[in-house]
Amino acid sequence: MTLRARLTLFFTMIVVVPLVAATVVLQVLVNREVDRRVDERLQIGARAAAALWQERSEAASREVRHIASALAGALGEPGLRAQVQRARDEAGLDFVVVTSADETILADAVGRAAYAAEVPPPRIRDLLREEEAYPMLRARVEVVSDGIRGTVTGGFYADERFARALSRGASLDIVIVHRQRTVASNGDAPARLPAGSSGPIALPDGRRALVTPIEGQPSAVAVVTREAGAGGMRGLMWVIIAISLALAMLLGYALAKLLSRPLQRLAEGAMAVAGGDFDTFVPAEGQGDVARLAEAFNAMTANMRRYVGELEKSRDELRRGLDRLGATLRATHDLEGMLGVILDTAAVTLGARSGAVFLRSPSGRRLQLEVGHGYEATKGISLRIGEGIAGTAAGGMPVLIPSGTTSAQAVPPAEPVVSTAVAVPLTRGERNMGVLALYGRTTPQPFEPDDLETLGSFAGQASIAIENVLLHQEAQRLSITDGLTGVWNRRYLQLTLGKELERAQRFGRPVSVLMIDIDHFKLVNDLHGHHVGDEVLIEVTRRIMSTIRSQIDSLARYGGEEFIVVLPETPREGAKVVAEKILTVVRQSPFAEEAAGGFSLTVSIGVACYPEDGTVAEELIRVADIAMYRAKESGRDRLEVAD
Repeated sequence: MTLRARLTLFFTMIVVVPLVAATVVLQVLVNREVDRRVDERLQIGARAAAALWQERSEAASREVRHIASALAGALGEPGLRAQVQRARDEAGLDFVVVTSADETILADAVGRAAYAAEVPPPRIRDLLREEEAYPMLRARVEVVSDGIRGTVTGGFYADERFARALSRGASLDIVIVHRQRTVASNGDAPARLPAGSSGPIALPDGRRALVTPIEGQPSAVAVVTREAGAGGMRGLMWVIIAISLALAMLLGYALAKLLSRPLQRLAEGAMAVAGGDFDTFVPAEGQGDVARLAEAFNAMTANMRRYVGELEKSRDELRRGLDRLGATLRATHDLEGMLGVILDTAAVTLGARSGAVFLRSPSGRRLQLEVGHGYEATKGISLRIGEGIAGTAAGGMPVLIPSGTTSAQAVPPAEPVVSTAVAVPLTRGERNMGVLALYGRTTPQPFEPDDLETLGSFAGQASIAIENVLLHQEAQRLSITDGLTGVWNRRYLQLTLGKELERAQRFGRPVSVLMIDIDHFKLVNDLHGHHVGDEVLIEVTRRIMSTIRSQIDSLARYGGEEFIVVLPETPREGAKVVAEKILTVVRQSPFAEEAAGGFSLTVSIGVACYPEDGTVAEELIRVADIAMYRAKESGRDRLEVAD
């Protein structure tokens, strides 16, 4: 804390502490008086609400007895329902229900209740239950008519309309609670009323309430003040304290500024130098200790300017060398050799004891070690994204340990355990390809932010070179694979079949070729569209792959809906077995089950073998193609062996 801040705080405390103590005492006294008057008002309102409830309950009893007298002699008449409705309207009741001795409802006139939104509306049977499920003012009168015994039940709902009537009589807000749940109110009901309270209670919103149980019923009426109790006065007192605190701080700051101005200038100069401004000059005022300190400070900044100039010159030369190295790296397509050059150059430049280059796995969820230097690590070992130093940097932000913004720990054996490390992501645009990480230093000093900046600049050049190599490899892969199904294309098939035939001639071993064509494939495109056709080609490819040897046999898309399978070391009988498996796996389950309602497909297969049916690739393919067409002419969904 600065001298000015300490002086300001000291003066502020002298003024504020007595003021706060006096305010607190006054607040307690005022709160007591305000709450006493509010509680008296609640007591009066509670008595008024209870009297109104009793008055309305007695009115309900009188009206029900009157209706029962009016219905005597009419219980069995067809117009009973109309009489009940008319009687309810004249009496002003919310509901009237007439039942027989066996509780059968003979007639009813029931109005809509206005309970809270979360309370379901009562049914007619709820109005007749002995144990009241809803708060209400109800009366029951037995009546006998021409030997028919019945009961007239009627009354008022204790709902929001009733709550408004009680509120007008008590001049307070009313909340009706039934079985410890708020069911009606005349306005904003409190979120929760504590059960079992015997006196006035304070609510979380500052209001006060008094809960009065209704005798003989599981209901209670709560009278609530319409404004906060002493909360307003409490807020005013805290406003006074805040204003006094602000004035005290202002006066304290003015006094502290006069006393600490010379030291403040020196501190501002030091902060400017710490921020990189080495041209800062602090004027030396007077002849005291502060003036001598300012002169020493100015001499120190002059020396620092000279040292920083030399360092910047050296760093510029290093970056120019790294730029030249980056240009060299962009011209090579040997990924492993290039990554080794990148790692060695970065380690030598920053004086690192060890380092590693990680590239993202095909799934993108892990980092795989490609090149490691200075510690024992197995190529291909992986880290999860976010794990360890390199995994943290893979998220897109550089990592500097120990003075950086991450607490990532090394995870052996993918990374060494070190006390200082630096790692930067290898990115091109929005593509994150991997991480370049350095661990430990050959000097006692840890890695610094300048080292992180230098490594980031170098990683930008290296990323271009890595991307070029990866793009070159991807282009090579795409040139020999089918873009839709992912299997080999026709060009790669010819190369593979030629090599297999050369090997077969050298060692005297058989080779078989299967020409496969999807039956009636044009109908699939015509009836279901080319999108479903593409899905069928992919699914057929998957099913064929499930029947052949993944490490030995080769599957290629020859063109359109035609496929070729090359079976090394396989004679004619073995090729027929494989062909039968393909026929079965294609026909056994429908295609495009979700997309097009499901349909079945078959294939026709032609089989040709080396050396019986040909000795060169073109001849074997032609013979297998002829056999495949013979299979189609013979009814499809079958295989034919070359003649």
